Amino acid sequence: MKIRILLLSLACLLCTMLVNEASADTKTYYRDKVIVLMYHHIDKNEGGVTISPARFGTHMKLLHERGYNVISMDQFYKFMLHGGKVPENAVLITFDDGYDSYRKYAVGIMDKYNMVGTHFIIGQSSDLHNVKTPHLTWDAMRELKEKGHSFYNHTYNLHDYGPLDKNGKKTGPLLTNRIYLKDKGRVETEKEYVARITNDLSKMEQRLKEELDNDYGVMSFPFGAFNQTVKQVLKDMDVNLFITIRPGINKAGSDEVYRLNAGTPKMTANKFVELLRTYHD
Repeated sequence: MKIRILLLSLACLLCTMLVNEASADTKTYYRDKVIVLMYHHIDKNEGGVTISPARFGTHMKLLHERGYNVISMDQFYKFMLHGGKVPENAVLITFDDGYDSYRKYAVGIMDKYNMVGTHFIIGQSSDLHNVKTPHLTWDAMRELKEKGHSFYNHTYNLHDYGPLDKNGKKTGPLLTNRIYLKDKGRVETEKEYVARITNDLSKMEQRLKEELDNDYGVMSFPFGAFNQTVKQVLKDMDVNLFITIRPGINKAGSDEVYRLNAGTPKMTANKFVELLRTYHD
């Protein structure tokens, strides 16, 4: 009899623990807001903005186990600009640069938890494959788009720094600066600057439409650098959502998006959890 009572008590304790655990998993941390995570490259050799498959897997597992709801760019776009709804504890997963490691590592990990991501592509790298680290092909992107992943603008070929003076000692992001023209012996005019960035950004939007038939435009700024001229050039192309690297949580109604940098080897499991908690209500 005592054994039966003991077993019953243990069973009740176990049930209580499971209920509490389930409650913790479905806890509401925030409503009508979205955390956007930023990643770049995944490789077994970590460093800089490169993290291991294991580290990324831990991040995704923590999102799943702790009750965060990963949404698509379509959901996020409609939420930010058109009054759409998002679930509580909403998270958007983004990658920059277009590395093929997204297909090789990240997609399989996200598949385990029925998650999708958004990747911002450097167009020339996917067109010419003229870089050391493999980039996504358009064929791969089309296949992934069928599974719910999405791909947008990270410039065609302006993800770099350029000279701002004659000596070339002063440099700045190509997208946001009037660069020094060596052949003309001067800094480009405002008109020349606008024409240069317009040509690049329009070419990238064209490639995205040609290859992926995108319905709308989203831009992630290289190095997080942008100005009002860049925004206006993009708006004239019907690109209306702009991804920055400024930390924060996103509320509807803004065209500028905050992101949290999770793609660093320093982002341990504990630090990842604390990063998310920073933005809980």
